[in-house]
Amino acid sequence: MNTGEAVLARAEGSMGHATLYWIGRGGVDPTAPLPGQLTRVAPAWTSLDVPTQQEMKALALTIGIDVHDPNLVRAACDCSGFVCWALGFARKTALPNGFEEWTNSDSIWADAMGPQTRFYRVAKARPGALVVYPRKDSHERYGHVAIVVAADSQGNAKRIIHCSADNLYSAPHDAIKITTTEKFQRQHLSIYAWYRDVE
Repeated sequence: MNTGEAVLARAEGSMGHATLYWIGRGGVDPTAPLPGQLTRVAPAWTSLDVPTQQEMKALALTIGIDVHDPNLVRAACDCSGFVCWALGFARKTALPNGFEEWTNSDSIWADAMGPQTRFYRVAKARPGALVVYPRKDSHERYGHVAIVVAADSQGNAKRIIHCSADNLYSAPHDAIKITTTEKFQRQHLSIYAWYRDVE
């Protein structure tokens, strides 16, 4: 069983590797040394819808990557892939009926708010806890999840580590960074949660 300190150490060790943010990537192999999934950028880029391409074009220019370069391969991850990897489990789980269970920010939030099978809601943040909100009713295209790095004496998260496209805009251009909690403070559905396999 992991501890909150071990989860944080693992998460912080993944910074500084120029990981790209890419929805649906990363967290597939909890034994991998890093959370990102090697991604051929050009084919992945052409699979994006036009509004997403337009939104991400300026970011690609900021980072200095050519999204049309057929030889460009980068490690890519999203927020829940990063969190699953840091917690030590694969984000895709095979079910007995032949289907796969997919862990993402929406499923983490729903589990913590409902059945509490893997995650349970906690009233106060502490290092190693998650802060999460779902896509539904967030007025954003996706939900988001992060790991709490530091909390104040009232149990409010002050610093988080997360994988986010916003993190790529400033140097070093790495999707995984420690930041403030502003993104979660704006969301009325944000909750704190704890993973059951962490002490």
